Amino acid sequence: MKIRRYVAKNTQEAILKVKMDLGSEALILNTRKVRKKGLLGLFSKPMTEVLAAVDEYSRKTALAEPAISNYPSLSDPAAGSDEKEEKITILENKISGIEETLRKLCEKVLNEGRPAAAAAVADESKNLKSGVSEVFYNNLVKNEVDPEIARKVVNAATARLPASAGASEMAAQLSGIIAGLLGKPETIKESNDGKPVTVIFVGPTGVGKTTTLAKIAANYLLNRKKSVGLITADTYRIAAVEQLKTYAEILGIPVSVVYTPVEMKEAVALYSDKDLILIDTAGRSQKNKAQFEELKALVAASGADEVYLVLSATTSLKNCREILKSYSFLNDYKLLFTKTDETPVLGIILNIRYMTGKSLSYITTGQSVPDDIETANVDKITKNLIGSYLRDGPG
Repeated sequence: MKIRRYVAKNTQEAILKVKMDLGSEALILNTRKVRKKGLLGLFSKPMTEVLAAVDEYSRKTALAEPAISNYPSLSDPAAGSDEKEEKITILENKISGIEETLRKLCEKVLNEGRPAAAAAVADESKNLKSGVSEVFYNNLVKNEVDPEIARKVVNAATARLPASAGASEMAAQLSGIIAGLLGKPETIKESNDGKPVTVIFVGPTGVGKTTTLAKIAANYLLNRKKSVGLITADTYRIAAVEQLKTYAEILGIPVSVVYTPVEMKEAVALYSDKDLILIDTAGRSQKNKAQFEELKALVAASGADEVYLVLSATTSLKNCREILKSYSFLNDYKLLFTKTDETPVLGIILNIRYMTGKSLSYITTGQSVPDDIETANVDKITKNLIGSYLRDGPG
C-alpha cells in the first residue's frame, strides 16, 4: 500500500496530480483546506490537501486486470449475482487494508514522533504569535502611538493569549486593552443644586478653543434648552473676542469680556441665573512664563466646576509633552481634542490619555457650528489605532 499527500490550488488540480502519480486506480482518503505555515500563511488563500492511496500490487497488475472503474455496475442486470458479490468483497478487502495501514501509521507517529512533533508545533506557534505581535506593534507606531506605549500594550495582549493565537485573537485582545486605557469619556456634568455649571477652556494658541466653546454653547441652547452665558478672557486677540461676540449675537446669548481676575469673578456672578457658564481664555505659548501666571490667576478667580484642556489632534508628541508640562499647574481637567478631521491617525489621543490619566471628553470633527463636535467615540478611536484589520476584517 502506497499513501501520498498532494497540495494544490484547488481540488481539481490536486486530483489531477494524484492520477498522474498513482494512476486512475488510486483511492482518495481525505480532502481538506490548509494554509501555508508561518505568518504569511495567515493572509494567503487556503490550499487544497488530498491524501491518496494505491495498492502497489494492483497497480503492477493493472494491465492484466480491469480497473475498478471498469467493473460492471452493481445495478447492471446483465451481471451475475455471484460476480457482483465477488466485486463487493474485493472492494471491502481493499478498504479494510487501507484502514489498517492508516491505523498503524498513526500509532507509529503518535508513539515515536510525539515529542519531536510537539516541539515543532510549539516552536511554530511561538514564532507565529511573535510575528503577529510585531505586525500589530508596527501598526500602532505607524498610527503615531508612542513606541514605548505601543510595546507595553502589545506585550500585555501577548501575555493573555495562548501560543497558538492568531491575528484575530490578537486584534480582539488589543481592542479590549486600548479601549480600557482610553476609558469612558466624561462630558459636562449637570448641576444638582440649581447653581450654574461653570466651565473654563484652556490650551495653546491655534487649537480652536473659541469655535469649540461656540459649538457647546449652541448645543446646550438649541438641543438641551439650557440658558447659557459666555465670558471671554482672550483679550490678546481682538479677532477672537469679535468672533465670540458674533456667535453670541446669532444665538441670542449674553457675552462678557474680562481683563483681570476681579472682572472674572464679577462676570461669573452676573450669570448666576444661567444653567451653564462657558469661559474662553487666550491661547498661551508654553514658552511664555508670564502669560501662564496670568492664566493661573484667571482660572482661580473663575471658580470653575470643570476645566477642559483643549489640544489639537495634529500636534506632535514632542510639542504635547511641552504643553502638558506648562499646564501642570492645573489640579484637575478633562481632555478635549480638536481637528480630528485633519489627521488620518489618532495616536496622540491614546498617548496623552496614557501620560496624564485624565478623562477624555469631546472631539471636534470640523469647523461647522454646532454640528462638528461629539463625545469621544472610544470604539472608533480604537479601530483607528489598531488599523485596517478591525476596520475591514481579515483580507
